[in-house]
Amino acid sequence: MTRTKSPNRRARNIPTIRVSVVAVEDSKILLVKHRKGSQQYWVLPGGRLEYGETFVDCAVRELKEETGLEIEVERFIFLSEAIAPDRSRHIVNIYVKAKIVGGKLQLGNEPVLAGVDFIPLELIEDVTLFPPIGKIIKESFLENNHKKGQAGMLYLGNLWA
Repeated sequence: MTRTKSPNRRARNIPTIRVSVVAVEDSKILLVKHRKGSQQYWVLPGGRLEYGETFVDCAVRELKEETGLEIEVERFIFLSEAIAPDRSRHIVNIYVKAKIVGGKLQLGNEPVLAGVDFIPLELIEDVTLFPPIGKIIKESFLENNHKKGQAGMLYLGNLWA
């Protein structure tokens, strides 16, 4: 007898792709606070890439949904992944640098959201941030850094021919 995988089981075997937005203004970074049970922690605004959606479209959509702000993506800056020790979750994180171009700061209505704020970059290592990339963000974006967010990855776009 051949067993077929249920859709839920199959989905657990595919990494989740998350687009995270790094938006820095006046040496402060935009973060959203998530609530999971009794825990609260900060994350970069962003979320799961939907099928057929570009990374840029995902970043714009997610930031608007979570913070009410509108952005222009400037460049891709980091790539990381998070794999649970028991292999129950695998998340590929794509980080983009973006400029805020409009909207009004307000907390989105997703149940997981507990807050939204601009946190001074010099304090980013003092907050609980997931994934724990506060140090690399601080080093990359503080004003005294001559590169100041200029490093990055070259994204080649949708190459479907």
